[in-house]
Formats: sequence, structure tokens, C-alpha cells
Amino acid sequence: MPDAEPLLHQLGTFDPAEATRLVALLEEHHVTFEIDTDQSALSGSNDFSGLQFGVNPEGAKILIFIPEPELARAQELLARLA
Repeated sequence: MPDAEPLLHQLGTFDPAEATRLVALLEEHHVTFEIDTDQSALSGSNDFSGLQFGVNPEGAKILIFIPEPELARAQELLARLA
């Protein structure tokens, strides 16, 4: 019976600039991760006045998932960025 893949845990939801810094740190420390995006904020009101006055200023977010065995180490690395 083949080994099952480890359960993934969401490390957090990040804006693109923050995610870029975190991904570089995870790669530097050889932590395995997966990335997904949450674009739900983009599906809200897109009327011009709302965007112009900052009613809907939120953009897409980056979701980072970590395998369970590496989660504690990834959380320690995330704390370094704060």
C-alpha cells in the first residue's frame, strides 16, 4: 500500500508582496508548500465610483498550504516576517 500524502494546512492568506517574501523564506529553509489564489474579493462590486473611492479596494489573495509534518517550522518562519 503506497504512503498517503500528508494533510495540508493553510498557513494563511497573504497579499502578493507578503506572499513573495514568505515563499522566498520557505524555499530558503526547504519547506514544502503549495500555493492557491482567492479571487473572491474581485467578484464584488466593480462599479467605477466604488473603486475610485476605495469602497472595494481589496484584490486577490495568495493562500499558502503546508504539509502537516512541516507546519510548526513554517509557522516559526512566518513569525519572523511579522
